[in-house]
Amino acid sequence: MGFFSFLFGRKKQTEKINPPAEDQSVKISESGAKFDLEIVEAYKRYHSDPSSDISLGIEDQNGKSVPPHVAYSQIFSEWAKIQSKWDRMSVLYEFWDNSQLEKLEDWQIIERYTKDRYATKSLNYFRKKVEGKDKLSVEELVAVSKLYRVLLDNDSALTYAEKAYEKFPGNDLAKVEYASVLHLSKDTVKREKSHQIIGDVLEKKMKQNDSQNIFDCFIFSENYLDSSVFAMAYLINGDADLEIWDYVAEEYYYCPVFRYEHAVKLSESENTGLRALAKLTSLSQEFPWFTTALQSTVKNIESMRVQLGKPEFMEKEYLEFKNNFQR
Repeated sequence: MGFFSFLFGRKKQTEKINPPAEDQSVKISESGAKFDLEIVEAYKRYHSDPSSDISLGIEDQNGKSVPPHVAYSQIFSEWAKIQSKWDRMSVLYEFWDNSQLEKLEDWQIIERYTKDRYATKSLNYFRKKVEGKDKLSVEELVAVSKLYRVLLDNDSALTYAEKAYEKFPGNDLAKVEYASVLHLSKDTVKREKSHQIIGDVLEKKMKQNDSQNIFDCFIFSENYLDSSVFAMAYLINGDADLEIWDYVAEEYYYCPVFRYEHAVKLSESENTGLRALAKLTSLSQEFPWFTTALQSTVKNIESMRVQLGKPEFMEKEYLEFKNNFQR
């Protein structure tokens, strides 16, 4: 099946309905319910296992069931102040570190740090605990390849992705990562090979998931494809609207190139210039080695200064990014 044959049209919502105002008790109740779901989701993501089963089963001294947001009220209070999903996840990852970190396998620890936007910490762990092993599992090879992609070292990523594909040719994890790295190549033959590999895997996944929406296949769930590269490729080539970009973006918040392209999409859309700048700013702060993002952020701040008539707008960030870029 061809690379672009999965692309589809999606009807855009034309009318927005404003919900009625809610009192504070309702908001707290809804926030608590959301926390109770996210703490379980964080556990599954922390273990890189969408199918993992967990029941918190918290009880008070009388044997009465207690919801997580009540049992862990301090964590809930911190979580409730955070808007960004992955900043909330970071709080929950730290919570799970207390009881789960020592239970993780090496590849899970690499992914835990990579997806929590601690790529340098992930790299240090890899070099200390994994790099010297005689044999690496498919999960380790794939996790290291993803890490190097986040660090924008595509040559090193290819080394590990290729090993994974050569040693485990029938493994979908290996196929997806190898295809992802090949797609980044400027070599036409390699890119065509990547499209063939991902097309075969994607067709199978869509049948397994019984889904008509290609982007559902890239969202954390059983049998999903963990590829920011192809999620981004389908978004761009399918001319997806902002609603779909936002839907997929939460999945690949750890990927600097994906976040950059999301910011580009925002900058090209109507009335989203400040939101684009906010995304570029956080991206440049979290991934200071991404020079393209640094350049764009500096230029966007300069442009916004002219528009607003404020020559010192975001002066602190402006100097920070210029210094990082000039190093």
